[in-house]
This record gives sequence, structure tokens and C-alpha cells, in this order.
Amino acid sequence: MKFSQLFIPTTRETPSDVTAVCQALALRAGYVRQLAAGLYIFLPLGWRVLNRINQIMKDEMEQIGAQEISMPILHPAEIWQQTGRWQTIGDEMFRLKDRSGRDMCLGMTHEEIMTWVAAKELRSYRDLPQVWYQIQTKLRDEARPRGGIIRTREFLMKDSYSFDADEQGLDKNYQLHADAYHRIFRRSGLTFYQVESDAGMMGGAMSHEFMAPSPAGEDEIIICKSCGYMANIEVAVSQFPPQIESSMKFEEVHTPARKTVADVAAFLGLHTSQFIKSMLLVGQDGPVLALIRGDYEQHEKKLNKVIGQFRPAQRDEIVRYLGVEPGYIGPVGVK
Repeated sequence: MKFSQLFIPTTRETPSDVTAVCQALALRAGYVRQLAAGLYIFLPLGWRVLNRINQIMKDEMEQIGAQEISMPILHPAEIWQQTGRWQTIGDEMFRLKDRSGRDMCLGMTHEEIMTWVAAKELRSYRDLPQVWYQIQTKLRDEARPRGGIIRTREFLMKDSYSFDADEQGLDKNYQLHADAYHRIFRRSGLTFYQVESDAGMMGGAMSHEFMAPSPAGEDEIIICKSCGYMANIEVAVSQFPPQIESSMKFEEVHTPARKTVADVAAFLGLHTSQFIKSMLLVGQDGPVLALIRGDYEQHEKKLNKVIGQFRPAQRDEIVRYLGVEPGYIGPVGVK
């Protein structure tokens, strides 16, 4: 095709509701057009770029012996009900009924469908290992679609699944995929980091994600220049440097009108790291007293992984469970 025939509808102005630079550039350069919140049309130039990226992924999946398949977007509810995720996934799943009244959903991920196929077709350990992947449309009813095509309600996802006879085979395929993703991102010209992450609703004993720095990004990662440790801040752990503290006499200290760690630390002339911050929370199984070093803040998602859903205790609950007023909570005497 001649360049003169190529449809590239460029614009000079950026729509007033566009805030992300990447979205503005894609719109003005004629790569995409927005149909509605979180819904985009890929115009010829944008579609060419997307297909080239897809081909890079296909090349690298071929290198590790993965086979491409295609699964439907529309799923019967009973497959999701078997795993329990029909009940646990919230409003981000598009749900509907067919004309017979049967519950259905639009796929936001395909673990259930992929494992259904494997259970039906892989009849012997001799069939293993198998690595299947797809590049398929996914749909999620995002509460706040944003960042142009970065966070949308309909998007393309490349998802890959390995079925192995043992843990050793699983580890091998995990590493093969990690290496393939490194090659994919390098060929795509991205600066990226492989970091430890939260498996979330996908589950699993170990999880990594690849992060590309972007002004439109919302996640934060931790990188240690000394040891090379990298992790999403939601799962990052740290090693506290050993501190030799002089022994202090255990005694009650009057701290009038000082209810925060910072207030008490200033009053006593100590650093906040020398204190324990105590927070009473109410979880699904009752009250939980969470203890955090005084100069640290509570990380809701990390705590949620340990105790499940929770909320801060109300004043009457603090008095009932601990017998003290808010601002004077501590672990001494708590069973």
C-alpha cells in the first residue's frame, strides 16, 4: 500500500478530558479513537503496531514450545462457580443471562476455561508437559478507566499456561516464560523491571510482574541498588538493621494529652522508631491488635493478606476489648 492511501486522521488539539500524555499522543497521531470510557478503536496505524507487538510475542512463545489456542470470551457461570471465583469476584466482572436464563459472564481472565480444557483432554502424564497460550480479548468493568489504552474495560491480553508432571517441570516452564518475557520487552524497546508481586485473585505460590516506568503508572516498586532486590511495594519486605538499645526500665510514664506516637516521642525526647504503634482492627474472626514500628505506616493490602478483610475498631469496641480510650492502646496485658 502507498503511504498516500494510508488512513491517518491526525489532530492538532487534545480533547479537554484527556490527561495522560500517552493517550493524548495516540489520539493526535491517529493511532486510536475513544468510543466510550475504557473503550477504544484501533485505527490502521495503531492496529499495525499492535499486530507487530503480537508477532513478537508469538515468536518468543514459539521459542519455548508454547502452542497458540483461542478460547471464547463468553463463559458459563458454572465453571466459575466450581472454583468459587463467581462468588468472590466483585463488580469488575460483566455478568449476564442468555435467552434461556442461564448465568453467563464475559471473560476477564481464562484460568477456569483453560483448566477445564486440560481436565478434559490431558488424560495421562505422558501428555505432559503442555504449554498453551492465547492473545485474546478480555473485559473488566473498571471503576475508573484511565491512562488511555493502559487501563480499559476491553483489552487484549496475552496469557500463557503450563501443565507439568511435577514441581521441577513447573519451575522450568516458569523460568522459560520469564526469559521469554525479557526478550519480548527488550525487542519492544522497553525499559522494564521483573519484580516480586502479589498473585492476587490468580493465586499461586510465587508471582512476578514486569514493570515499565511511566508517568501514567500507578504502581510503585522498590529497588535495592546494593543487593538487586526488586518488588512491588504491596509485597516488598525489608531487613531491619540490627540496633543495640540500652535497656530501659519498664515503668508507666504519664503522657498527658499525647495520643499519637509522634506526640509521645517528642514529649519523651525519643525517636518514633523506638516505639510500637498499636492499632485495634476488627476482622472477620473478631478483633486483631496489629503492632507496627512507630515510624512505619500500616499497609492495608499486606495486612489484608494476613487477616483478611478488616476495618478500624470504633471507640466503643476499643473500650470493650482493651479497656482503654483511643490513643492509649498498647500490647501490655493483651492476650
